[in-house]
Amino acid sequence: MFRTPPPDIVIDGAEAGHLTFRATSVRGAGHQERGEPRQDAYAVRFTRDQRWLAGCVADGVSAAKRSHEAAAVICEIVAQSLIDHLVADPPPPGAAGWAAELPWSPTVTAANDAVADLARPFLTKTTTAGPETTAPPALTFEQVRAVMSATALAFAVETEPAPNGGHRAMLANLSGDSAAFLLTGGAWLPLTAVKNDGAAIFSSGVRSLPADVRVAPNAFYLFPGQVLLVMTDGLGDPFGSGAGSVADFLRTRWAAPPDPLAFAQQVAFLRKSFTDDRTAVVLWPATPAARDPARKPGPHPDDQDTGRNAGPHTGARDAARHPGPDADE
Repeated sequence: MFRTPPPDIVIDGAEAGHLTFRATSVRGAGHQERGEPRQDAYAVRFTRDQRWLAGCVADGVSAAKRSHEAAAVICEIVAQSLIDHLVADPPPPGAAGWAAELPWSPTVTAANDAVADLARPFLTKTTTAGPETTAPPALTFEQVRAVMSATALAFAVETEPAPNGGHRAMLANLSGDSAAFLLTGGAWLPLTAVKNDGAAIFSSGVRSLPADVRVAPNAFYLFPGQVLLVMTDGLGDPFGSGAGSVADFLRTRWAAPPDPLAFAQQVAFLRKSFTDDRTAVVLWPATPAARDPARKPGPHPDDQDTGRNAGPHTGARDAARHPGPDADE
C-alpha cells in the first residue's frame, strides 16, 4: 500500500498574544542517503481565542519502516486533544494541578488506536469473501510497533502572562527520549531527562507508542527573557546536556525569534556522525522591547551570508556557507 511520504522539510511560525513560536522538522542526511522518508513530526495548534498554544513533537522509530505515519498521526491527535480540552474547559487563573487534569488517558488511547488503524492493512489480509460485518481482528501493541511506532513529547503554553508575569506552561513525555530545555540566565536548563547523561555507552533504545503509559505532566511558568526548546533526539543528541558547542551555537541564535527560514537552517547545521532527522519547536514570551511593532525578525548577523534566497537544500548542505558548530567535532 502506497502512501505519500512527508516532505523533506516543514517550517512554521506565528505570534499570538505575547508568545512567538518557530517550528521545523528536517529530514536527516542518513534518511536521504538511504532513500527513506523523514520520520520526525510535529504539530502546533492554537485555541480559537488564541489564549493557549499546544503541540507535540514525535520521532518515528527507525526499526519500523512506516513509523513516519505513526509520528504524524500521534502529533495531530495529541495536539488537537489538548486544544479541544483547553477550549471546552480552560483552567481558571491560578488553578493548581491544571496540567494533571488534561485528558491524558483518552489522548493516549486515541493515539494508540489511530496508529493501530494505520498499521492494520500491513498486518491483516483483506478478503472480499464472506460477510463484511465481521469486526477487524484485535492487534497487540507489539504487533503494531513492528510496523510503525513513535515517541511523543507534548507541551502547552498560555499566550498571555499570569499576574506574576510568567506564562503558564506544561510538558508531558508520553513516551520516548525527546527533550525540552529552558534557556534562562544565558544557560540551557534541562526540563526532561538528558539522554545517556553519564552513560558509558551511547544507547539508542527507546520506548514508543502504541503502549500503555501513565503520563506525569510537569507544569511551570515561562517568563519573559526565557526560551523554551522542545526537540526530538535528532537535535537532542548533538545538543547533549546544553553545555557544548551545538547548544552554545543555538543559544546565540535563539536569544530572540529568528526569521523562520533562518530558524530551519540553524536546526539543519552540519555535524559529523549526527545524521538523524531533526525537529524543534521553540517558544519566546515577549519582553517589553519585543512588543515594539516596528521590530521585525531577521537572520542572526553571523548568518547573513546564507541569505533568504538560499533554498533549504542549498544552505543546509553547503558546509562552506552554512553556519553552525564545527562540523568536524
